[in-house]
Amino acid sequence: QLQAGAFQSLIEHLQQRSDEVQNIDLMTISGFCRNCLAKWLVLEARKLAKEMKDTNATKEQNNIINALDAMGYDDAAYEVYGCEYPKWKKRHAKKASVEQMQKYNDSSDIHAKHEKEVLKPVLSKEVVERLAIKENEGTDKACIKQASGSLLSDVCCEDVENLEKKEEVTNNNGMKEGAREKSSGFNIPPSVIGKLNLNVGILTVSDRASNNQYETGDLSGPAVASAFQTALNSLQKANSLLRGSVVNKMIVSDEKSQICDVLTSWSRTVSSSESPTCNLIFTTGGTGFSRRDVTPEATLSIIDCECRGFMPFISNECATFGNQPLAALSRGVCGLRGQTIIMNLPGNPAGAAQIVGLALPLIVHAVKDLES
Repeated sequence: QLQAGAFQSLIEHLQQRSDEVQNIDLMTISGFCRNCLAKWLVLEARKLAKEMKDTNATKEQNNIINALDAMGYDDAAYEVYGCEYPKWKKRHAKKASVEQMQKYNDSSDIHAKHEKEVLKPVLSKEVVERLAIKENEGTDKACIKQASGSLLSDVCCEDVENLEKKEEVTNNNGMKEGAREKSSGFNIPPSVIGKLNLNVGILTVSDRASNNQYETGDLSGPAVASAFQTALNSLQKANSLLRGSVVNKMIVSDEKSQICDVLTSWSRTVSSSESPTCNLIFTTGGTGFSRRDVTPEATLSIIDCECRGFMPFISNECATFGNQPLAALSRGVCGLRGQTIIMNLPGNPAGAAQIVGLALPLIVHAVKDLES
């Protein structure tokens, strides 16, 4: 009873601080979040039901055992959140920043793990009700909510409704064609091994920024630089030999010739691997559908080959898991010129920064391959 009382106080404490305390921050600091508490409730229900089955249970106790077996994650989440999780998320969940995601990924070693099979309901609500009717016993329906199989993965801060669930696909005639499972999200690859130095160039492409028409000045370039440093700091924890710095910055207008000139002059040729030129260039801006948006065309005209799968992957991750529904509208490309990787980012500072955080753990492997 003491432990149960303490647990109740904990979930009430978190319910009263739904806006201030986000799940992702709980995971980063403590290794568990509200979703973990819900899972542990289900696990305790399974343990208690098993213990009661090992005794000569009465009819009333059998009803309790059945109710415990019918308890699913959604039931437990309701107790922890004080409401249905989708409603809590809509009211209180906030979009994670790039820095929050980096800290979350860095703390993965302490994250709680859960056995999915144990979390699945053993009995459905309908079965429990039929058993109760058969035994002429009244079932306490207040403690038997709708059993559900929707479970979180071990990454507790992902959406409940997006995991272990299939998305129906509709064709042009409005007919259901079947279903496909949601992506599981981006898993950061292992760190590169050995010494690697990233010389980064950041090119802002914007008519207004180049003409000093923004009161705040250029925001995209600094956002990319800050996101690069944050992502680099995270990667350096796994490889102290990884170095990197922004060696070139420039702002040009939305003119194809200007963009090409800068990208060409910054790029590293095979014969100049020790020169201060860049082995990684980020452009930001000019990737939309305006008549003046020509950054992808300029990039394609000077690269040796295109990395065609990279940008669609990044767009999908941002749209599906990064709360960026317009990410797919970016026409940015990624390709190689000599020993330099050139990547187009959108002009939106937040969107550009988010992509850098996703892309850099992958890009370092490509740069390492180019220089090996």
